Amino acid sequence: MMEPSDDRNLAARVQDGDSAAAAALLARHQDSIFGVALRISRNAEDARDLTQETMVRALSRIDNYDSSRPFAPWVHRIVRNLAIDRFRRKRPTSEFQEEFTQAGVDDRSSSSFARSADLVAHEGQVHAALHSCMEALPAPYREVIMLYHYDHLSYREIASVLDIPQGTVMNRLFRARKKLGALMIERGVTP
Repeated sequence: MMEPSDDRNLAARVQDGDSAAAAALLARHQDSIFGVALRISRNAEDARDLTQETMVRALSRIDNYDSSRPFAPWVHRIVRNLAIDRFRRKRPTSEFQEEFTQAGVDDRSSSSFARSADLVAHEGQVHAALHSCMEALPAPYREVIMLYHYDHLSYREIASVLDIPQGTVMNRLFRARKKLGALMIERGVTP
């Protein structure tokens, strides 16, 4: 498990010019940076580009990092801002699920052979409906759900990443879940 104090120590060493610490710090966060980029851009190639761009930006602005705060939300804010800027310039053209398929991600490939065909089919339908409903959510709602449920960030960390008050995070998450639930019911999927 990544310890925030380790990140702070590595960041301080990077600020002092230690290139080995820079490589270690970025390696610790590369997967989460890519995850955020993929969820926002919905395109694996764009996510790889954003990951690289985020790493360069983080290193070039490491002196702006406040070591009294966690590193992950700081770097997630960088990738989020870069992804939003890119999204504004170039709207994605393909569906969410198509992007995951192109990226080689398919959760149905797990050991489903041990489960009944009906259960596997139902799970596939629920999975597809969930992705479709997530796509239908307004971007601010989709973003808080992703950061909370997929990146497992706390309310405080999400507030830091999005640069909004913690109460706004809680409100958005409540409304996002409510809207997502309504969309799922609308599509005939009930808990």
